[in-house]
Amino acid sequence: MKNIIKFTIIAMLVFFTNAWAQQQAGLLKTVSGDVKIKRGQSFVEANPGLQIMNTDTLITREKGYAGIIFTDGTTITIGPETEFNISDYKFEPEIEAYAFSMYLKKGSAIYNSGKIGKLSPDSVNLSTPRGSVGVRGTRFIIKVE
Repeated sequence: MKNIIKFTIIAMLVFFTNAWAQQQAGLLKTVSGDVKIKRGQSFVEANPGLQIMNTDTLITREKGYAGIIFTDGTTITIGPETEFNISDYKFEPEIEAYAFSMYLKKGSAIYNSGKIGKLSPDSVNLSTPRGSVGVRGTRFIIKVE
């Protein structure tokens, strides 16, 4: 009976650790000015080193900037007065599972492609209120007013 309980606890820990790891998209490398992260229904103060999770929304105010490094090496810098959502992010090269969907509601962003853009360029998509950008392993600057 004790072995069954131990096995159950270990299995649950492995499951929840994997689920948690899959939700992590990257981390904040730099933060300047007023930057917040909307995570679910709550807001988190943005600080360098903070983990960015799948479905987080980054919001900058006047003079706010944030630099994000994703687990595949993609970097994105968002400028002032920006609202940027990570709609779907998945980087699991061992099973060739990739997804990177972003939504820029307003503001500006500089995108520099990482491994997802090279291994699976069709998996990268940036949407705005007026259109969508397909990314093919490149760099670009986008501004939405």
